Amino acid sequence: MTFNIWLSGGSVEDGQYKIAKHIKIINPDIVALEEVESEEHVKNITAKIGPEWTYLIGTGSYPDTGIVTRHKFLNSGRAETHRDIKLTPNDQIYFGTTKTIIDSNSAIGTQILLDNGITVSFWALHLDYKSYGPYAAYNKLVTKKEQIMAGEDNGSKNCRSGQMHDLVTNKVFQAAINNSNNIPVFVCGDFNGPSHLDWNDKNKDAHGGWIIEWPATKQLMENAKMTDSFREIHPDIIAEPGYTWSTVQKFSSEGWNWTIPEPQDRIDFIFYRSSKLKPTNSFIYGGLEPLTPIPNHKNNDYPSDHYAVVTDFDVLNVN
Repeated sequence: MTFNIWLSGGSVEDGQYKIAKHIKIINPDIVALEEVESEEHVKNITAKIGPEWTYLIGTGSYPDTGIVTRHKFLNSGRAETHRDIKLTPNDQIYFGTTKTIIDSNSAIGTQILLDNGITVSFWALHLDYKSYGPYAAYNKLVTKKEQIMAGEDNGSKNCRSGQMHDLVTNKVFQAAINNSNNIPVFVCGDFNGPSHLDWNDKNKDAHGGWIIEWPATKQLMENAKMTDSFREIHPDIIAEPGYTWSTVQKFSSEGWNWTIPEPQDRIDFIFYRSSKLKPTNSFIYGGLEPLTPIPNHKNNDYPSDHYAVVTDFDVLNVN
């Protein structure tokens, strides 16, 4: 499950209780959290889910990304920052079982031992939110694709393309990918941008006439050979758009009396690479009760402005 928890539940009444409630309803093995504002918040949420659940977050002053699980972290229990890591041949098996790796400012990764004996490499990701691509794509004054792509790649590490490049070229992540036949790899999170699989010739009329190869998802699929689990299960982009943005942000903003439509799109993902696992179901989740849009959202039962994404996997009989 990947779940943007919208400022640690602070945008609705009893938000942290509701975050825990909906994780318990789904009862996933592992959850990638985004918008984790502090360790105290994720600690409280994890305690509300149940005593068997544990958590991991980054070490920065604003960690933002966390991982919670009802299984066993194979680490020392606290994330540590590693850059320019020099791996030995033995490290190529993976990066060891005593450390958790943070990759730059966008992702954290760890190994988790599931109760069925399978170890997985799990990475939680939250890419930059600024210069949201669909805003430019739907602007009638934008006439060149280069104008849209300037928001995806500004030449630095602090944009979506740069952050994804930082991940896929990270030595520890590459070691995990190279060993994915033995240890399945997951990258889950809020990419704050659409998929290149979704903006093609089939539905360009719904996207302002544009066909866009959004670089973050494209890098992950082409450079790391990972698979988008939702789109694997739901290949028809017209029948199953899978929009995760947004549950409540339907119009923006109050300056226009909430009459300007907010572009809706699929920006939250569960990617995987493994010969041992096969996705059997993937769906978006926004709770079981009707959702009231902003500005009347405070009492919503579901606490996020993003739909969560959930994918079920079967273990294959592989010799």
